[in-house]
Amino acid sequence: MAVSNAVGFSAIDTDQNKDLRVDCYVRSTVPASITETIKATIGRLQRLCEDGPITNYQVLQWPPAHRSATETNRENDVTRDELMTEFENWSEQHGVTLEPAFRREGVPTSPFGIGSNAPHERVRVPLVALAIYEERTNADTDGGSESLRGVVPHTERSQVGEERTYTVDSWLSEVETDMGESAAWPAQHDQTTMLEEQL
Repeated sequence: MAVSNAVGFSAIDTDQNKDLRVDCYVRSTVPASITETIKATIGRLQRLCEDGPITNYQVLQWPPAHRSATETNRENDVTRDELMTEFENWSEQHGVTLEPAFRREGVPTSPFGIGSNAPHERVRVPLVALAIYEERTNADTDGGSESLRGVVPHTERSQVGEERTYTVDSWLSEVETDMGESAAWPAQHDQTTMLEEQL
């Protein structure tokens, strides 16, 4: 698969007239070698929030895969599976795929009869990802308080079978370029592939 750091997003528009919030999902534990890169990514989001089209951002840990039997069902809590379903709905509506950064994998049953005997899925997520939401005002008529505008990383497939993967770094670079900035973030391109790794 061809992976590109080139910009030019067709699936995510950062309209200056919209209130955009970015949810930056990170793993609770990351290799020490990319901690600084994640900090730099958060710094870039902060700068875009101060100077650009982002009105708000938050850094969140990936939610748990499933609710445990002892957890209370709080209204705002989502599981990783529910979040993935929201992301997949967005990708289907925009003709892109979340693979290879995100994927659902079948987990076989234990040959020793340990745990559940029914096969189930595991949701694999990257070390860091961005979900871009348009925060709606009370004047909006569709009833929702926010609308998912995009998920990064994602991959676009052309009609001739070529693929182009848009990464966290390339999306941030695109927004920075639209702002007329020439951001100098050390080693941002060197770490791009590592940020999209799965654990």
